[in-house]
Amino acid sequence: MEKQSNHVREIGQFLSVAIVSVLFGSTLILSAVGPARASEVAAHDCPAALHYLA
Repeated sequence: MEKQSNHVREIGQFLSVAIVSVLFGSTLILSAVGPARASEVAAHDCPAALHYLA
């Protein structure tokens, strides 16, 4: 029983690391791409709310 609980704990830790890695990577990508896209959106005619968000 103890072996199984250790195995489950290892799988849980691996999944946690994988999820954190994906979230961190997507944050890095969005922080690099986001400002460029926002400035492109603000340059065109669009509602004032989008200018505020950009």
